[in-house]
Amino acid sequence: MTYSINAVTRRVVLSGSAGTGPYPFTFEILDDDDIQVYKDTTLLTKTTDYTVTINANGTGSVTLNTGTTNVPSAPTSSNTITVIGSRDIERTTDFVTAGDLLASSLNEQLDSLTIFDQQVAEEQKRSLQAPVFDPAHVDDGGVLDMTLPAKATRASKYLAFDSDGN
Repeated sequence: MTYSINAVTRRVVLSGSAGTGPYPFTFEILDDDDIQVYKDTTLLTKTTDYTVTINANGTGSVTLNTGTTNVPSAPTSSNTITVIGSRDIERTTDFVTAGDLLASSLNEQLDSLTIFDQQVAEEQKRSLQAPVFDPAHVDDGGVLDMTLPAKATRASKYLAFDSDGN
């Protein structure tokens, strides 16, 4: 794979109005196992519940399979489909002293490190650990903001949520 890993959020929440899809994601992946897909709050299973198409630039789309336990019928606009980066954090290449140092191996490892950083950054945005299927973060044009007030403002206060869950 020879494409750049761009500075994007590794998560997209889409309306189920596309039915079975395709549901596009604009972050790059190296392998079709590098994502997780949710229908509303349910984590779907690759191959059983959905398939992944990877474009030449590393972005791609997800198409849902209907008739499964998790996707009995095509989603509607009342459903949400969440696609999130989920590359396993592991090192798959070991460079040995006096061994071959291939640019392709270095690029793959550096791409993986960038993806890991983006995944952690995306997860951190949802702290206090909002579920991945919640609305998008305010930094990404959504309404979710889990930022606590300053220490002096929150002293002797309780954590509470309004009728919208904010």
